[in-house]
Amino acid sequence: MNALTISLVTLMIPGVIMALIYDTYTQHKPWDSFRYILMSVVFGISTYLVMQATISSYQLITNITDTKAIQWKLLSVWSITDGEKITIKPIEILLGGVLSIPLGLLAVYLSTKRTFHELLLRRGISNKYGDDNVFIRSVELIHNRGKTCYVLLHENSMLIHGSVFLYNENDKTQEIGLQKVTILNSETGKILWMTEFIY
Repeated sequence: MNALTISLVTLMIPGVIMALIYDTYTQHKPWDSFRYILMSVVFGISTYLVMQATISSYQLITNITDTKAIQWKLLSVWSITDGEKITIKPIEILLGGVLSIPLGLLAVYLSTKRTFHELLLRRGISNKYGDDNVFIRSVELIHNRGKTCYVLLHENSMLIHGSVFLYNENDKTQEIGLQKVTILNSETGKILWMTEFIY
């Protein structure tokens, strides 16, 4: 490995941390290697942009009376545009790694709350709900509104009624956990039993 490769890998540390947090705490289709690297780069650049904006804002606020005299400080990571010579300040990588944790959690929050999806849907820009299918989206809406739902187990002639507590989906299964559950015979409507939780 040459110095350029080592420098690039070092610079990606904040992005990798942020991508790991996002990948771990959000539900989405599995990422392949290319997508993981791409997301690490995007998250890393985002982290450094936030750091640069913070530094520049501080410089502007502290020198507001004489803005022409400001000697703008740029992060050393931007030296990547100079070609082969990349200067790395370890403190920037360390601060980027620390900053990537709250930024990763913010990205998880925005993704979980579907902030951008909802905005695009309201504006009529998109009609897609992201990576989720109708099952997950429906269960989320029921869960968020605190409503109850029915689950039909046709082969067992059971109708299960309860409040959504847990849900998950992967390529092979759809899972749901309900609270305050009533299990009925789907053909007669007779209550078979009641329980606090069922999976």
